[in-house]
Amino acid sequence: MLLSRARHSFGTFSGPVAFKNRLFCRQYSVAEQTVIGDDDLFHRVDLRVGKIIKVDSHGEADHLYIEQVDLNMEPTETIPNPRTIVSGLAPYMPKESLLNKYVVVVNNMKPSKFRGVLSQGMLLAAGKGDKVELLHPPAASQLGERVYLSNVNMGAADPVLKPKQRVFEQVAQDLKTNASRTATYKGHELFTSAGPVTCESIIDGQIS
Repeated sequence: MLLSRARHSFGTFSGPVAFKNRLFCRQYSVAEQTVIGDDDLFHRVDLRVGKIIKVDSHGEADHLYIEQVDLNMEPTETIPNPRTIVSGLAPYMPKESLLNKYVVVVNNMKPSKFRGVLSQGMLLAAGKGDKVELLHPPAASQLGERVYLSNVNMGAADPVLKPKQRVFEQVAQDLKTNASRTATYKGHELFTSAGPVTCESIIDGQIS
């Protein structure tokens, strides 16, 4: 799922995190909408549409996959395209189910090593109980486009999120799926130019 920066045996954020252990998630109905101000931390998180073009098992950790993700971005000296992302999805889905899937990538996570492999982003997934599913933008979405919130003028994202500020971790407390399986933040749906971001079946799930 996503990778969380917490280094747990299960993973997501930018390193794996068990959804069932997310004790500090905000408990409010995802049907409610909160006004998103210009100072909301969500603006600082750069969510982009990517496509998984290769998946390998991690030779040092059975619960980790190593994905190559195309974001259709110009490579830089530090961040190539496609880029390597390490995720803790292995216990939840076979490698073959990930190949060629459109995904939501946290594009501005600081690169971090997981069992010796440098991860240059994070995949977002929804979880509830023992079930985990990746978030999927519509297939007509443009690779590399920014994921935005409904009815919100998006501000500029940070070039790189600083781990000590825990910006994404705070944002993730309010990321959930609603009754339509659509990803939301404080009740606002996540969209691309082609439509809402959804998961396959999880309702009222926590996203990280």
